[in-house]
Amino acid sequence: MSEKLIDGLLPSGHDVPFGEIEAAFARLAHDGRRRRVPRALLATVIVVGPPGRLIPAAEALDQLGDVGVRAILISEGTQAEPVARVTDTAVAVSGLAPKYLNNAVAALRLSSLPAAVWWRGGSIETFGDIAELADRLIMDIEHPDELWKAALGLFERTALTDLRWAALTRWRSALAHLFDLPNVRRGAAAMKQVTIETGDRPSARLYGGWLKSSLPWPSSAKLDIRQSAASSAPLECVSLDCGGVAVNLRMREGKRCLEGTASASESERIVPTGDSSLASLIGEELGMRTRDLAFERALIAARQIPT
Repeated sequence: MSEKLIDGLLPSGHDVPFGEIEAAFARLAHDGRRRRVPRALLATVIVVGPPGRLIPAAEALDQLGDVGVRAILISEGTQAEPVARVTDTAVAVSGLAPKYLNNAVAALRLSSLPAAVWWRGGSIETFGDIAELADRLIMDIEHPDELWKAALGLFERTALTDLRWAALTRWRSALAHLFDLPNVRRGAAAMKQVTIETGDRPSARLYGGWLKSSLPWPSSAKLDIRQSAASSAPLECVSLDCGGVAVNLRMREGKRCLEGTASASESERIVPTGDSSLASLIGEELGMRTRDLAFERALIAARQIPT
């Protein structure tokens, strides 16, 4: 007997046997053309994760609007050919045995178009195997250390990233702009201390890894990550002692913007934090195609920072 389909996932879909998925796609697409102008499909997005994390992922992809993707949503279980739920552009497969994941993805993906895997949870062995089918592999789990370790061996096989990297984009850009200031740039080689306040330690480790891999980091410089119990934000404040020049980047209280300052300088940089919704973050990552060498270097360095 098939494992139970996930309540609330693709509520407008139709349940079909696994072997009839493509026929269902064709039938629904044909019916859809009668009602509206069909959209061109541009890519396949494969989302792998536990049931509770597939629903928000499906909703986020739906919020992106007419992006032209086929979404394949898979949760692991024990079934070889579980029942699937199909809409005209998405399919949800609940309880698929991990050893069949590659075969299922290979059968359902649009083979002539790019494929992105959005990894929201699953077995590490399956994570490594599916890299062969992914043009881009986006990690997105709560406790990523074991996954990050496995990812280090995949750099040459697919374009890897972590959704936290997208959430840190404005923080990285804002700090980089402060290093355009001559006194800050000169002080980088004399770095003494970096303090990161965070509601999500893996995000802080990744940001710290980016700093360590991007700056002339002295061996004597210290990195201090301070966990906030009152927040789940990726970062709250970043402070650097650059040879006597104090650099600070923090969220402005009550406002959705970052404020960056540097002592011995009259310069103040204020930038909006942007949209940090799940839909916006995954949309940003799906727009990327090539390897991100800055991320790869940051991940290697982040792995050396204590959990």
